[in-house]
Amino acid sequence: MQEAMSETLDQLRGSYDALNRRDIEGTVAVLDEEASWVEHSDLPEAGSYHGRAAIRTFLEQFLESWDQFEQQIEEVHEKDGCVLLFLRLNARGKGSGIEVESRYAHLWLMRAGHGVRVDAYYDRESALAAFRAARGG
Repeated sequence: MQEAMSETLDQLRGSYDALNRRDIEGTVAVLDEEASWVEHSDLPEAGSYHGRAAIRTFLEQFLESWDQFEQQIEEVHEKDGCVLLFLRLNARGKGSGIEVESRYAHLWLMRAGHGVRVDAYYDRESALAAFRAARGG
C-alpha cells in the first residue's frame, strides 16, 4: 500500500510541476475523465468544475492571470486513497506586476491511479477536517 501511495504522490508532484511549466495537458493527465474540481472560497473562480475538459479550461483561464506562477508542495498527508497537499504559491500578476504569495490546500480523492475529485481550500483547518472526514475519521 505504501508503494501505491508513493506512486500516487509522484503522479501528483508531476502534475504540479507540469502546471508550473504551463503544460496543461501534463497537469490534467492525472485526472479521471469525469473528475470534479471544487474551489471552496469567496474568490471569483470559486465553484465546481466537472470533467477533465472543464477543469482544463478553468486552469488555462487561471494561468492567463499570471506572468509568473509557481506552486510548491510544502506538506503531504496520505491515507486510504486521499491525498492532502498543502501548497505555497508565488506568482506575479499579469499587467499589474503585483507579487502574490499564498498558501492553500488541495484534497485529492484517487481511484485506480486517477484523481476523481479535487477540493481546494484556503483555510488549513477546513482542509484538515475534510481530509479526516474523507478517510472516515
